[in-house]
Amino acid sequence: MPRMTEPRAMKVTLPKKGERPNIERCSEVRGFGVIAYESGRRSYFVEPSRTPRRVLGIVGILHFEGPADDPGALNMAKAALAAARLGKNTDEAIGRKKSPKDKVTLNDAWAKYEELGYPKVRGDGNKRPSTLASDSDRWKRYVEKTIGKRRIGDISEATVQNWLDTITKRGQRDHCLVLVKSILSFADQRKIAEPQRIKLKPGKTKKMQNFYAPEDLIALDQAAADLAAEQPSRLAVFSALRLILRTGARAGEIFSLRWQDADLRNAKLILERDKTSDDGRDVYLDEEAVKILQGLPRINKWVFPSESKRGHLTTVQGAWEEVVAKAGVRRFRIHDLRHSFASAAINNGVSLYVVGKLLGHRQATTTQRYAHLEDEAARAALGKVSSVLSPKASLKDEMNESAA
Repeated sequence: MPRMTEPRAMKVTLPKKGERPNIERCSEVRGFGVIAYESGRRSYFVEPSRTPRRVLGIVGILHFEGPADDPGALNMAKAALAAARLGKNTDEAIGRKKSPKDKVTLNDAWAKYEELGYPKVRGDGNKRPSTLASDSDRWKRYVEKTIGKRRIGDISEATVQNWLDTITKRGQRDHCLVLVKSILSFADQRKIAEPQRIKLKPGKTKKMQNFYAPEDLIALDQAAADLAAEQPSRLAVFSALRLILRTGARAGEIFSLRWQDADLRNAKLILERDKTSDDGRDVYLDEEAVKILQGLPRINKWVFPSESKRGHLTTVQGAWEEVVAKAGVRRFRIHDLRHSFASAAINNGVSLYVVGKLLGHRQATTTQRYAHLEDEAARAALGKVSSVLSPKASLKDEMNESAA
């Protein structure tokens, strides 16, 4: 380790884009050094044993060695290290008065967030109950007992990255990163604490889109109908799966359906709100879907009540496993029924615009994920037209095959 000087501190190598901050330590004073960030900022720091790293000041603004009445970074570091060895407060040793904000942990910010009714960090209003339930579960499982205990001012990009590395599931990792960054932003906006800037972004996960063939969809629908007949006590569960399959609606939209939302006379479901908007939308029903709903008992306000009858269905995973096994098809996700609905529509000549309307997409770009299916359907149609326009060529090909 080289001897640290002000000129050397100003030349500490900056990390490349996406890399962690680069640290260069002083050879003479153990626990003192310079940390360089991707943004171009270099800061002096002190890191006493068993004590979180404390940034002393920015290189170029805070002198390396100052006069007696204005101690520089080196003397501040020595004072902090000496105080730490004696068990004294390092902040007082370097002349930094501790603010109440310095003591606020990430869990404290979350508690304040709960107290205020879970407000949206961007925009007005509060989070939806479904989003809130997911966030609360992630906080308890991944944040509360780990990075949640850290003081917000001490949470650096490296701290967040090290914490993310402990989460093995990629999808959860991305969701947790977004959640923690939103709470840090909340703490900053409400002047609860002064967080460091975290530039980490969720990784771009490749979303799997599995499609059931039309014959598989028929088999799944029949299997669900047969199981509903065999197990009358589970009629609602299997009927919910059939409705997802036949409408292309999201599972959550079907599970939380109320009888007042079902307009069976006009063969549609009127949703007050959906995943992407508070405006709501209509879900259209075919004749069989209407019959499915007409065959359900009206126990309470929910079309698909839970077993306790106090709320609505939240999962049908067990029933889905049974349906797949009985149908004898490959098991995909329940959400893939929605993709398969879109695929079946496009392969039968329905335009992307209409498919987007059926699925409740607010943005045309969302429906573009199915554009390749429309291309395939168009090519198949072109092949049929070509065979009609070129009958002689087709006959010649058949004769050649016979001769061979």
